[in-house]
Parts: sequence; C-alpha cells; structure tokens
Amino acid sequence: MTPVHRFDQLYVVSDLHFGGEAGFQIFGSRDAMVWLLDELRRRDPAQQIALVINGDFVDFLAESDPRYFDPYGAVGKLERIALVDPAFAPIFAAFSRFVGAPNRHLIVNLGNHDLELALPWVRRRLFDLLVPIPVAGDALRRLHLVMDGTGVACAVGACSVRCVHGNEVDRWNPADFEKIREIGRDVQLGRPIDAWVPNAGTQMVINVMNRIKRRYPFVDLLKPEKEAVVPVLAACDPDQIASLDRAVKLASVAGSRLWAGIAKPRGMLGEETPGEPSPSTANLLASAFAHRDTARTTDTMMRAVEEAARHGTDPLVMVEGRSVEQLGKFGALGKWLTGESTEEVLREALEKLDRDRSFDVRDYDDTAKALDDEISPAIDFLIAGHTHLDRALQRRNGGGVYYNSGTWARLIRIPGDVRRDSAKFAALYQVLKDGNMETLDAENDLVSRPNTVVAIRAEPGGGAKGELLHVVPGAPGGYMLQTVPETSFKRGG
Repeated sequence: MTPVHRFDQLYVVSDLHFGGEAGFQIFGSRDAMVWLLDELRRRDPAQQIALVINGDFVDFLAESDPRYFDPYGAVGKLERIALVDPAFAPIFAAFSRFVGAPNRHLIVNLGNHDLELALPWVRRRLFDLLVPIPVAGDALRRLHLVMDGTGVACAVGACSVRCVHGNEVDRWNPADFEKIREIGRDVQLGRPIDAWVPNAGTQMVINVMNRIKRRYPFVDLLKPEKEAVVPVLAACDPDQIASLDRAVKLASVAGSRLWAGIAKPRGMLGEETPGEPSPSTANLLASAFAHRDTARTTDTMMRAVEEAARHGTDPLVMVEGRSVEQLGKFGALGKWLTGESTEEVLREALEKLDRDRSFDVRDYDDTAKALDDEISPAIDFLIAGHTHLDRALQRRNGGGVYYNSGTWARLIRIPGDVRRDSAKFAALYQVLKDGNMETLDAENDLVSRPNTVVAIRAEPGGGAKGELLHVVPGAPGGYMLQTVPETSFKRGG
C-alpha cells in the first residue's frame, strides 16, 4: 500500500496524558518535552522530519468534572490544558514553533483517553491551538490529525512504518468510532444524542480510579497493575478493593458488550467469545489479608479455591502454595496468621515482582503478541503505545520490528532488592500509603520519567534504522537523547 507520508526522519512519542489538576498530573516532564520539540525543530533543517504523538495526547478523563464522553465540555477542557495550565501551556507554544518551521511535520494519532478529539469542533480547536495564526500558512499542510482509528501510515526511506495506539487489541479500551461519528453528526444537526456507552476501562477510571487516585496517586504510576497495584491498594485501604471488585464486574460486562459490537466478527484476539469475567482470586485474598479477619479469611480462602477449580486450576496447587495468581506463595498468609505487620504481609505477597519482566524492553508482552497477529507481516516498523512500557523487538510475524513508545508519564517500580529488605520495604510502604504526588517525587529513585522516543531514520541505500531513545538530563540545565542499549534494528537497504 502506498504510504500517506514520506519522511527522512520519524520520531514517535505517546501517552503524554496532558491534563489533570496540579498535584494529580501524571505527566511531569514539561522542560524535557519543550527541549525535545526545539531540538527536533533545529536539527537537519533540509530534511523532512516528523513527530508523531501516538495516542493519549491529552487526558480528558483526568480533568475535573470527568465524563465518560464529553462532547460539550471538551473544548473548554482542551483550552484549559493548552492555554492556562503552566504545566502544559509552554509545550503547546513549543509545538507551534516546531510545526511552524520548514520541513517539520506534526501528526496526532488518537488514543483512548482523548477520544473527544475526534469530534469535528474539538479537532478544529486543537488545530488552531497547534497552528495559531502567526505561524499558519505553509504550516497548515504539515499538521495532520488522524482521528478515525486508521493509524498513521508512512515511509522512512524505502521502509514502511505503521503507528497505532495499541488500545485496538485491548478489550477493556476499544474505541467506537462509528458512535463518535454519529454523535458529531447529531450535535451539529441540533438533534438529541444517544447515551455514550463507555468501554470498561473508561468506566473504571471515572467510577473508581479517579476517586482512589486523589488519596493514593501511586495507583496511576505503579507497574505492573495486576501484580503490584491491587495488593498494595488492598494493604493501604482494603475498603477500596471492594469498590474496585464491584466496578470490575460491572465495567467488564458493559465493556464486553461494547467489544462484541465493534470488534471484528472473529474477535480481535482470536476466536474467543467475550464473557463476563469472574472475581479475581487475588483481589479476594488481598482484601482478606488486609482486613486481618480470621473468619473472613477462611471464607475467602474457600471461595478462592472453588473459583480456581471452576477455571481449571487444581486446588491442591493452591494448598501446596505453588500459585495464588499475583499474590505469590502462601508465605504472606503465614505471616498474617502469625501477626506480622501489614507491610510485612504485603512484602511477602509481592514476591512475584522479583521475577516480573514488565520493564524489560525485550519482553514479548500481550500487546506485542496481539498486534503482531493483527497487523501485516510486510510492515517494516510497527509502533504502538498504550501500555506505558517501552519495547524493542523483532516481530515473530514476518521480518519487521516492533517498538512501543512507552510513556512520558511518571512510573513507579518496586525493585527486587527493596522488596526483599524488610526495613526498606516498610519505608516505601509508608510513602505509598501516605504520599501525595509531591512526596512520591521527593523519594529518592522511586519515581521515574521514561520520556521515551522511538526514532526511525533513513539510511543510505534506501533502508532505515530504528532505535529506542530516552530524553535524559544532559549538560547543566539541559537534556540529551540517550539510546537504550540493544534496541537498534535496521530494515531494508
């Protein structure tokens, strides 16, 4: 297929998540982003250079008065982010400088936290904010907004590149583009609009996570979610787990119905039929541990064993302590029964994190597998985001390369040496339990800002080279692009 764009150099970032009130913003790299935009604006002025924002540019779900889908309030929220908030306004000014420079192209691809950008009037306002009148003219040809779910198709040198956000293969976060089109049509015709049916992920954010994040900001930053966030949240505030569990069940039912309506007939991930998931064994156990109620724990254990048996897990495996989903071995239960502190129970429960590969750029995770299955093996460079975890892998489906552009949001990882050390983990637990974003940032080596960039550059002979980069502190007061080791791949040529 003929690519829509051709460039000499392509840079991809994603999951910026611009939005939210001060103190609750998961983006925290304003100066680094301004530096990157100005650096790309100045380099190789004769070459055609493009920057792709590969989804979740802004985060309407993080704004005050969040809605499942907000066709009437989205412009006001976008203007607050771009023009008023000091964390983001300088970045929008840098975007304008970038796209105003000759031979510089800016492409915005839609994610799942910024769906309102697909509405015609919101899209038009974004266009004006990125290309204001003083830099209009030729710059208008170099700003491209891809808001229909088709992704970004382009070529670098003689190599093909496809950028997709990644929620396309996430059953919790599909986007119903036909419904967005209908809402846009009906609003502009002055007709009443049908109620928006949110996906499961949106319901979780609005109904549960936003409230939890106000008290425990770490839930937006800690990775991996299943193995780390649920047990830590259960220990900090077990009542939140009950709310989370109820929301999971309600949201997943609605999400499955939405998925069934908009996914491919055979299912995006294969032949399976979406169903109504059962409660998580780990959630039940984590809640019981944190409440420290013997009767409740006994009942919960029985229900957990029954639940495992219904899903094909041998109950003896649980009794023998070899597997209890993400809670690990029953060492945590033993510590609870002997009266250990909550943080010590949690420390034992998180044992599985010592073997976690979420932060391994070479891990072939579920998103990589699903996109590899779905997207043509003829593509040289396939680039996604959505997971907040950067990746650089040879594709198994064909000879191409898969990159994930990670995130520019804050991330928290619990290192193995901290988890294994009782004193260090107890101190970390207090920070997570009592900390706001400011105290999380102040804790040494706790919060990271990956500031990931995927770079694809044309090479002599028609080929192209891809690599994973991080924007890191450089000279005093400045920044630099640092290549992540073993992430460089060449295609063609």
